[in-house]
Amino acid sequence: MKTSKTTEAVLIILTLIPLLYLAGIYTSVADQVPMHFDASGNADRYGHKSELWIIPLVLNVSLYLLFKYFPKLDSKKQFHKMENKYTYVRMALTLFLTVLSCGIIFISTSNSTEAPVNWLYGLTGLMFIFLGNYMPAMKPNYFIGIRTPWTLENETVWRKTHQVGAWVFIASGFLIILSCFLLSNFAILFVVLGITIVIVLFSTIYSYLVFKKLNHE
Repeated sequence: MKTSKTTEAVLIILTLIPLLYLAGIYTSVADQVPMHFDASGNADRYGHKSELWIIPLVLNVSLYLLFKYFPKLDSKKQFHKMENKYTYVRMALTLFLTVLSCGIIFISTSNSTEAPVNWLYGLTGLMFIFLGNYMPAMKPNYFIGIRTPWTLENETVWRKTHQVGAWVFIASGFLIILSCFLLSNFAILFVVLGITIVIVLFSTIYSYLVFKKLNHE
């Protein structure tokens, strides 16, 4: 799957933004900065500022390389069937990770012992909505999508699971965003964790039931 030079350039620029942002403020950052926050957004671990480089390298650079070369590892060429949809997913995920990395770096270097993590949950909700919107266009593959033994075994099971899963993801995203306005940071964390568990269980059980039904027809 080929991506236009302009699109690839935009993806590279987005990937580099957190690194450039950190490089620009690095000398003015204190040697010891908050590196981890608890469920309520309070700093519970400090570390040397050099650890901040791990964030953009892991979240942005490594995932840029993974998403760029996923199609080359796809022996069944399913990514090609998604046409431009995979490019849209790459762009959205890259933008999501760029905002996430810059947000984490900003919080860790702002000399605050309490992080406003509700924005992170809201961003996660938006990502759920976006992924749900593109789920019906995803073709069977081993890298992205709802990958259970039954969706990977049968293309019909994959299609039906992703059609229904799309609505589950979208509804979950709106529920997460709504909880950001109504609940505390601590409570939102459990909402996100609970929704994630429900999605995993639903996807597994639903794909199995569809597979079982098809085998009995």
